[in-house]
Amino acid sequence: MAATTEARSVREELIFNQDFKDKLLFKLHELRKDNVLCDVTLRIEGQDFAAHRCVLSAASPYFRSLFTSGFKENQDNVVELQEIKTTTVDQALRFIYTGEALVNASNAQDLLRTADYLIIPSLKAKVAGYLKDTIHASNCLELESLAIHYGCKSLKEAAAAYKLQNFVSMVEADDFKALDFERIKELVFHDDIIVSKEEEVYEAVVTWVKHNVPSREKLFPELLKCLRFFSMSKSGIAEIAKEELVIKSRTCASIIFEAINFFFFPDSFLSTRLQPRTCLRMNELAVIITGGHDADVSNNAYCFLLSKNQWASLPSMPFSRTRHGTAVCCGQLYVVGGQASHPMCIYNPNQNKWFPTETTAPIRQHCSVTSLHGNLYVIGGDRHLNRVDKYDPGLDEWKEVASMKTSRASHCAVVVENLIYVLGGCDNNVCHKSIECFNASTNHWTDRPSMNVARQFAGAAVSCGKIFIAGGYSDTQFISVEGSCEMFDPVQDQWSLVSSPVVPRAACAMVSFDNHLYLFGGEDRTYCKYDSVECYDVQNDKWKLCGTMPRKLACVQASLLLLSKKFLDTFVK
Repeated sequence: MAATTEARSVREELIFNQDFKDKLLFKLHELRKDNVLCDVTLRIEGQDFAAHRCVLSAASPYFRSLFTSGFKENQDNVVELQEIKTTTVDQALRFIYTGEALVNASNAQDLLRTADYLIIPSLKAKVAGYLKDTIHASNCLELESLAIHYGCKSLKEAAAAYKLQNFVSMVEADDFKALDFERIKELVFHDDIIVSKEEEVYEAVVTWVKHNVPSREKLFPELLKCLRFFSMSKSGIAEIAKEELVIKSRTCASIIFEAINFFFFPDSFLSTRLQPRTCLRMNELAVIITGGHDADVSNNAYCFLLSKNQWASLPSMPFSRTRHGTAVCCGQLYVVGGQASHPMCIYNPNQNKWFPTETTAPIRQHCSVTSLHGNLYVIGGDRHLNRVDKYDPGLDEWKEVASMKTSRASHCAVVVENLIYVLGGCDNNVCHKSIECFNASTNHWTDRPSMNVARQFAGAAVSCGKIFIAGGYSDTQFISVEGSCEMFDPVQDQWSLVSSPVVPRAACAMVSFDNHLYLFGGEDRTYCKYDSVECYDVQNDKWKLCGTMPRKLACVQASLLLLSKKFLDTFVK
């Protein structure tokens, strides 16, 4: 019996009555409204609101600090609040006492400010949720600013997303025209704006500038730099060129001239990160690897997707190729020359097909091929050691231009600032370290400072306005593989050594993209072929291995080309 009594004495049970709790809150609210047992008065804009210190302190850290400190307000029965309005304090007090508040379009923003000022997080969250449901084109910018100022993360994210998704509609709002420069710049630069064409972003910029031309006209060039002109149509660019704001500014005219150059000479921009808005991306930049040899000569064409670091196979070339040359011209890949006397062939990325040509292209191997101003240049090579031929794709016409000063085969050719630079190579007796450059407008070759070492079968590319060349054989007998990499600065007119690739190699290929160099394949002094890929960080002067090709190959060629996404899924991974 004693044990049973002891067990009963330790038993506990929580009794909960929600109805009693609710009634108690509303009774407190009634006491406040009737000014019963109230011990403090809140004075806002000359109007008094009676309340209870204990209730306010329990609901708000602001009031708790006020009433438990040595502040003057703790000694007085009247507290004046300067930062809030009478239109919202009544609803704030109602929420404190009952957990309810009436929120509408006319008081929501002020009520948010009041909740933030009085440190009532639950009220602040509820009002932010209400505002989140009221976002539209005419208020999204205002609500985003409000959310940023008062630290409402979910409201900020919702307003920012709406702003991007409804960009065109939002541009018509007064808030858009009132944006400060930094916010308009950030907005038009944003990758995730939803537009049907890039021209709509330009129109938004013009709308903003013309809202206050005297003070904003000088900011126009900086905003133009944020636009993706390469995503626009030719007719769109032509219309922009007629805009008075553009015509009046030499800087703006220069920007538009550069945009026009993209349409005439798109291949010159492949090594630059040209990323359309997310909503407009139809193409993907890839490195195209063609031909080469190991035990046999390859007719394979592979693409290396830079954004995914993945390999895929393209349709095979019509003919096997090695010791050939390639270049991208007018958006298509041209393959010229090689060990066998095959005609030139062209890969059209929009059709995902190769097309052999009947044009009488120069038949040679160990030549270099490059593109400048919409023309193809085939330079040097066996049996034509100093000859240079220009091909005009529009006219399907070949023309011999000024010959190089030095006979060269197995050399490299790159384009910098509208000049073609030819580097190294060999003739029948000498492996060269000399370079020369060709000015197409004057049809003239000029000697430039020589490299530090002689090279043939090297890889070369241009990044950050400088020429980089790596690897290659340093003799005519293919005995010594040069492991170094060096850089030529055309402005300083001098060479300097930089970090060496991880693997010394010759008969390799190199491309440049986004301040990085990519080195593909090649062979060692015993002719053992490589499938490794290396990446060089130009800014940090550091090489690293970054993958392998689908096959071990030497004498491959690498070119940057935009591929149509509609065909990417059909490529064999």
